[in-house]
Amino acid sequence: MSQPINRRHFLRQASCAAVGSTAILSTILNLRMAASAAAQDLPAAPGAEDYRALVCLFLSGGQDSFNLLVPTGAEHAAYAATRGGVYEGISNPDGLALAQASLLALPSAAYAPMRLGLHPSTTGMHSLFTRGKLALVANVGTLVERTTKAQYTGSTARLPRGLYSHSDQQQQWQTSVPTDSVMLGWAGRAADLLHAGNDDRRIAMNLSLAGNNIWQSGRTLHPYSVRASASTNNGGVYTHTGGAVALSDYNNTTIGDTSRTATRTAAVNSLLAQQYQNLLDRTFAANFRDSLDSSALYSAALAAEQPLATKFPGETGYSADPAYVPTSDPARTLAAQLKQVVRNAAVRETLGHRRETFFINYGGWDHHDEVIVTQAAMLDIVSRSLASFYAALEELGLAEQVTLFTSSDFGRTLTSNGNGSDHAWGGNHFVLGGAVNGGRVYGTYPDLSLNGPEIVTGRGVAIPSLSVDEYFAELALWFGVPPGRLLEVLPRIGAFFVPGPTGPLGLMQA
Repeated sequence: MSQPINRRHFLRQASCAAVGSTAILSTILNLRMAASAAAQDLPAAPGAEDYRALVCLFLSGGQDSFNLLVPTGAEHAAYAATRGGVYEGISNPDGLALAQASLLALPSAAYAPMRLGLHPSTTGMHSLFTRGKLALVANVGTLVERTTKAQYTGSTARLPRGLYSHSDQQQQWQTSVPTDSVMLGWAGRAADLLHAGNDDRRIAMNLSLAGNNIWQSGRTLHPYSVRASASTNNGGVYTHTGGAVALSDYNNTTIGDTSRTATRTAAVNSLLAQQYQNLLDRTFAANFRDSLDSSALYSAALAAEQPLATKFPGETGYSADPAYVPTSDPARTLAAQLKQVVRNAAVRETLGHRRETFFINYGGWDHHDEVIVTQAAMLDIVSRSLASFYAALEELGLAEQVTLFTSSDFGRTLTSNGNGSDHAWGGNHFVLGGAVNGGRVYGTYPDLSLNGPEIVTGRGVAIPSLSVDEYFAELALWFGVPPGRLLEVLPRIGAFFVPGPTGPLGLMQA
């Protein structure tokens, strides 16, 4: 009788370039093909224009989001006291609170329990909120179960694995699994279900502007890395850069000349044209050929795209100020990544895509010091970039079909460590798009008093009132994940919400 194969024995056999490994590799390939076939049995998305895209803007490092969304009414006094007073560079450099008068007030209808406002650097986001295009989600974080202050302080709560660890919490925000270390992201699992609805599957539906990531990694589908966008106007002729990450010095259009690129291209084509006997060699050659063809297809689609009238930070014409220097604008990198998302959405029909996800990582939020000054500059970058991003989507008529949301490692401590804040738990996030029921704050904003019912430890850590599962369920359902299969995408959702046709928060339009 055959014996079960353990992990160590499997890896030892699979690593051998011998006949014995061929059978194992064939099994792996057959399993992947079976999984792919199962996904393709799902019904295709109805209608040629049924396009929807999810954009994850990951603010890695842990954003101090209780300075993004701040009480503006009577509750401001408790907020300021907990945060060590209002920051003032000379008289109170360790204070982390923002002055009440500086906040961008939200309409009173945005959140009934109290008046709230946005950070003064977020004028673009504030405008989108008041237009009903942006919503805020208060005090969300990783949860194994609903947790009270008494359970936390009494050590009876089941807490997320590695609660205050960057690596653990980044993984959990991308997988929506707080109990184990897993490498399948919830966007990857959603793509496994939905990719069959795309008319053309040569280009992956999960596109990353930040390289490999867990969020987009599925059982059968993985991130397709692309580069940020830039467009140059040379006398009315637009040159586009960015897009697919291509093989260096490879270009089929140069075949026949004597350049280095032609020589390298001919050599690569010759290698790929060989008939290999070894299964591993043959599979590698086929995948390499597919990758080159996909890169060419993607680049050709973007090259045919019409230029956008909307200007992004870092582009000539973005500002009417004669002193504006595009190359000196610190927002140009993030803006270029967001523009690449818009460019990709513009050629969705050429690529045959009805569903797409995009991953952008904007890091540097681990503000253990200089939180006030640094965060003000970074939120200005985010706000201005998002204003152009949404304007470009409106220009293309795609605002209702693209939804951007933020994730981050965790929130930060309310108390100051002396000019900065430390790792904490719950935090505030935002969602942008024409399909968002915007102009509202969802969830429960906590009492920021140091002895408040949601605040634990002497450092001021907020216990999340909403789980990431509830937050992501809204987005997954809008994206097209059937309610009956939501557990396949968000394995822990049953602990917080019984899947149905509408989400747990009412955040997204049908």
